[in-house]
Amino acid sequence: MTDQPIPLFNLKEQHDSLKDQINAAAAEALNSMHWLLGPQTEKFEEEFAQLIGVKHCITCSSGASAIQIALMAAGIGEGDEVITTPFTFIATTSSVSLTGAKFVFADIDPVTYNIDVADVERKITKKTKAILPVHLYGYPANMAAIMHLANEHGLKVIEDCAQAHLAMADGVMVGGIGDAGCFSFYPSKNLGACGDAGCITTNDDEIANRCRSLRHSGRALGKAYEYDLEGSTLRMDEIQAAILRVKLPHLEEWTEKRRKAASWYAEGLAGVPVIFPPTPPAGHAQSYYVYTIRCERRDQLQAYLKEKGIGSAVYYPVPLYKQPAYKHLGFKTEDYPQAEKAAKEVLSIPMFPEITQEQVTRVCDAIREFYEEK
Repeated sequence: MTDQPIPLFNLKEQHDSLKDQINAAAAEALNSMHWLLGPQTEKFEEEFAQLIGVKHCITCSSGASAIQIALMAAGIGEGDEVITTPFTFIATTSSVSLTGAKFVFADIDPVTYNIDVADVERKITKKTKAILPVHLYGYPANMAAIMHLANEHGLKVIEDCAQAHLAMADGVMVGGIGDAGCFSFYPSKNLGACGDAGCITTNDDEIANRCRSLRHSGRALGKAYEYDLEGSTLRMDEIQAAILRVKLPHLEEWTEKRRKAASWYAEGLAGVPVIFPPTPPAGHAQSYYVYTIRCERRDQLQAYLKEKGIGSAVYYPVPLYKQPAYKHLGFKTEDYPQAEKAAKEVLSIPMFPEITQEQVTRVCDAIREFYEEK
């Protein structure tokens, strides 16, 4: 079976292994007639908060809505500036725009691909109200430096944890370090629903209460038709909560399997002219949403892997400052040299908990062959 294709993600194998439990949980939620904000949602929120080590988990409709809600709950709005990275998915910045605030880009660190804290400091103005770091690829951003900078300037910190379930910085789970953390449960994520879903985590009681209100049309807590805020309909449904509860007990094991696969890659690619993901320092942990290498002749390598039946992807080939949606904002490519360079060189190769050592070896052998033959 060694000639079978190796996908970038393998959602089917994981789903099939839990299919009976997932179907039963979904049916139970459906038949309960509690389709929104019911017992499954409440239990999942308790369980996820306990796993991350925070007081509150507030579920919502997606990772994007989690960022929007968290920013609004933290008081970010019209006229404010939020500093974030241009090397991420557009949901990070579009969520800022939906609050009425303006996003400001800082370049990235060339080793971790996360936001460069020194450049963040250079971008702070009187209008800056928050920093929005993204834990890209599952590698934690430099949260100690970010929190120090935020405390010094009186800024909020909203963590984008969409790719970083169970990643850790300085002994603390991401999502529990800043004022709030925002998780995506999109199907391909480390913890994936069967559709769109997300959540906000926080230790701040006021932010938590505002998040609960904002996701539910701004409804006053405990009141039927009284509204403290102008929110939106951004709830997660009971079926997704039930499905996530089936998967949640497996998340730690799945994460360790990702880390094991990463060690196989590091061993199998030894001596190959590619740059591996950085090794986290003590007290830090990477969750390997994807395994991203940096390499020369990236596009040719990707085409070669495709010929061999090996999946790969580029996250992200077009940085946000070059996106057509933001052309009117007049960003200059030369202001973000590290993001520009990374976009031309990064390549994510197959990573999922069920990947076997044999499959990793095939991927490594193919990459080695490419550089030996070309």
